[in-house]
Amino acid sequence: MASPEQSTTVSPRPTRAHAPILLIDDQRFVGVALARLLAGEPGLELHCCERGAEAEAAADRIRPALILQDLVLPDVDGLTLVQAFRQRASTAHTPVIVLSGNDDAGTRERALAAGAVDYLVKLPKKDVLLACLDRHLSAAAGTAATATTAVGTECDDALEALDADFLRDYRDEGADDPGATLRALLDVFQRDAAALMDDVRRAAAAGDGDAVRRLAHALKGCALAAGARALAAVSAELETGTLAPGPGVTRLEREFARVKAAVVHVVRL
Repeated sequence: MASPEQSTTVSPRPTRAHAPILLIDDQRFVGVALARLLAGEPGLELHCCERGAEAEAAADRIRPALILQDLVLPDVDGLTLVQAFRQRASTAHTPVIVLSGNDDAGTRERALAAGAVDYLVKLPKKDVLLACLDRHLSAAAGTAATATTAVGTECDDALEALDADFLRDYRDEGADDPGATLRALLDVFQRDAAALMDDVRRAAAAGDGDAVRRLAHALKGCALAAGARALAAVSAELETGTLAPGPGVTRLEREFARVKAAVVHVVRL
């Protein structure tokens, strides 16, 4: 099995950027098999790590675009390692795909709740593996591009978190305080949304996928009523299972922070 310093590298092509991939699996066969599956695939560079205790240091050294990880490791609980990647600044937004021999709904839900973005039963066929890798590499690249564009435009970004035109309907221009109703609406929204987000966070931590989806549905309706369309969109992804609970909670927190910043601007309209 290749060490983190050894890799299978091919030249990138325009449609797939250079993407180091870190595999964490103590079965040497898995590393050899994946290296064979990815051989000749432009842009993909496979690095292998056999022990969970070495995985975080390997990730800091390699800076992977994506992590493939087994759940049954000889020295570290796999779910704990997924959570550790989510909590580290260097890997907080790195997609973690679980590659496990266990093919049951309970294990899958616990992995997604811990912060994995996807779950594959090993060993997947080449077309399934490549489709999964490309899907999450593209999503990660889009997130990075969005973050780069947002630098220096905090005010514009905040305003986009709420539909100002939609909320103008709640202003009463003939009243002594035209924005009173709007402020009251947004105050209720923020309190209700914060409570729902707390519930989503607890459900995700407990691995209760059904509760996460149910609460995300409620949060979606709350957000739509207040014109927070981006927050509603993230909630919808959680509700349908398109977005895993771990990264989903992170995105909800980020989007809700944008909404709160936008409230300050919108009530002045």
